[in-house]
Amino acid sequence: MSICTTCPYCGVGCGIKTDGIALQGDKQHPANAGRLCVKGSSVLETLGDQDRLLQPEVNGEVVSWDHALSEVADRFRRIVDEHGPDAVAFYVSGQLLTEDYYVANKLMKGFIGSANIDTNSRLCMSSAVVAHKRAFGEDVVPGCYEDLELADLVILTGSNTAWAHPIVYQRIAAAKQARPDMKVVVIDP
Repeated sequence: MSICTTCPYCGVGCGIKTDGIALQGDKQHPANAGRLCVKGSSVLETLGDQDRLLQPEVNGEVVSWDHALSEVADRFRRIVDEHGPDAVAFYVSGQLLTEDYYVANKLMKGFIGSANIDTNSRLCMSSAVVAHKRAFGEDVVPGCYEDLELADLVILTGSNTAWAHPIVYQRIAAAKQARPDMKVVVIDP
């Protein structure tokens, strides 16, 4: 039985189908229409349990989850008590769901009492945010992948799309091949 899920790597959000043994791009998914980049194609390689911690350990000894979580909480408490709430920080994944971000922010800001939380998505997207604000007055993506395929002119500025977002690149390349009059301009600062 194959399940549909989302690739955990970049922000394109490609759909994948897997039964845990084989993996393929989801042809029905609107972001990638079945295409996968090398990272998405290798997702199953990350599922093996070799060299992975399969149960919690404290000081090299296997412990219960309750014990491990209490240990983490106690150590956070000691650091905060001794050095203040700004002595700790969270750097969380850009792949978290909105609800997960909410919980992480509540823990850091509401419980620990620090604003020291950030995500790799902010670092990854900070230049896009500035560009969107300057061009459109707010941080909003003004188009979708289909718009890139239908555009007569696509301008890529400071972006190696083929490397950073290979599925988007493949879609643009396929559109260019289907419509040779389409112009793609790359500005490499």
